[in-house]
Amino acid sequence: METGPISEQANVLHLEAREAGQAGNYDLAIQKLKEAMTLEPTWPYPVYDLAFTYLLKGDFINALKYYKETDALEPGGFFTAKTAIYSLEGEVNGLFPEGLYTFYMQIEWTEEPEKKYEIAKRIADNVPGYAPAWKELAYLQNDPEERLHSIEQGLSGNPDEETKGILLLNKAMILHEKGDSETAKKLLAEIIESQETTISNSEIAKVAMKSISEN
Repeated sequence: METGPISEQANVLHLEAREAGQAGNYDLAIQKLKEAMTLEPTWPYPVYDLAFTYLLKGDFINALKYYKETDALEPGGFFTAKTAIYSLEGEVNGLFPEGLYTFYMQIEWTEEPEKKYEIAKRIADNVPGYAPAWKELAYLQNDPEERLHSIEQGLSGNPDEETKGILLLNKAMILHEKGDSETAKKLLAEIIESQETTISNSEIAKVAMKSISEN
């Protein structure tokens, strides 16, 4: 959804909310984010951060509610909103254990590749139907065959649009590296043409398609 210039007051409130959240003052962060949302009801950023703040508080119901509102404002994808919805809905419906998404988010919060791999592997071993964990493993593995296995495992888990796009992008690039550029280009074309593809994944696929076609 297109938005015009954001008011200075809303920007200040958003920044103050993020500072409060980083300091662990989640209630103050929530208050300021809701004030920013009132001033700029079509701006997805404070809605997204509100969802994340509720996630940190362990209020998964409100987290899901505001991730869905974020997705409604930016249906083409906004950061990890689609993955959050997939994860939290899975928790609500009993497909995934409660708190799984919060545990998964530790991958983003750590800088150490070994720690990232350990978290992703633990999730994949215990909840094999959770596609985002396989996406992370595919990033972190070095062997092309292991990466392809992780990608196929992720794709079999009915992933959200963002995760599915990333898995297919990685599969296309591995196939290209293995010499199967035609199949890679077909996969990239599917990503670009799909109505479910997020804007960011579509743009990456276009760049990758151009790169493969020029080589």
